[in-house]
Amino acid sequence: MNKNVFNPKDAQSAKNATLFVTIGKRRYAMLNAKDFEAKATVSTADVPRLGCMIMGKKPTGLEIKLSMTVYKCSDMFDDIIESYKETGILPVFDCQVTSEDGTTNIGKSTKVYKDCIIDGEVLLSMFDAAGEFIEQSIEAYAMDYSTSDKYTEPSYM
Repeated sequence: MNKNVFNPKDAQSAKNATLFVTIGKRRYAMLNAKDFEAKATVSTADVPRLGCMIMGKKPTGLEIKLSMTVYKCSDMFDDIIESYKETGILPVFDCQVTSEDGTTNIGKSTKVYKDCIIDGEVLLSMFDAAGEFIEQSIEAYAMDYSTSDKYTEPSYM
């Protein structure tokens, strides 16, 4: 019988995080962020193999996609669009995300997503007389990322 089991205390709470966005020289504490997600997508190519019925795969690239929902209480993303409209140059930004639940034994994870570029829509204005709150979804691609803090792997892993 295996005595090692998952410690429920190590289930990281998704609510215990911080997000900072840096645009130019301005660093924003994104306390208005409702959610954030960064995903890596590996592109692959088929590699036919002589004498084998199973198609081989070879990695050919990597894409980092970010998405966040924020309560619209700042024009920070509007300013990126306005700058692009006026200059033809779309400003990039960095996102620093730290997940740290002090009730766990695993510590914290911090990643910085670099040279992010807006992809898709930015909500410039809206109202809804029957609505609740003004929220906007921001989609972006990161050109790179780094990790400064990693979770401590539990001994039972």
